[in-house]
Amino acid sequence: MRKKEKGQSIVEIALLLPVLLLMLLGLVDFGRVYYVMVALNDAAQEGAAYAAARPNDGTGIAERAAAASTGLITINADDVAVAIEGGTPVAGAAITVSVSYEFTFYTPIARSFFPDSIVDLEAEATNAIIAVR
Repeated sequence: MRKKEKGQSIVEIALLLPVLLLMLLGLVDFGRVYYVMVALNDAAQEGAAYAAARPNDGTGIAERAAAASTGLITINADDVAVAIEGGTPVAGAAITVSVSYEFTFYTPIARSFFPDSIVDLEAEATNAIIAVR
């Protein structure tokens, strides 16, 4: 090994480490986005399944969808919306449950793409009404 090459590895690590760390943190942020989207889809599907049997119970639908969110995110019942095809619950009509969530990014790179560093994520699920109670 020549004397001039002794510190080369340290210099290379010093130059690449910040880039690699930012990439890792960016992957963590987008992994969190994926997790939240899966949780929102599950909550919307749970609410739509409940809504198919009890389309007139708006509060129950919202609470059922909100209760399906466990783990890293918490969905409020206020963030759940219900829409019925034709406006009146009739057996066979479609009922759609939408769930929204405000997601905040951690990394500075992701924040540079989104000025408020907050993104509204939304998922919806639709089922046919099976009974009107």
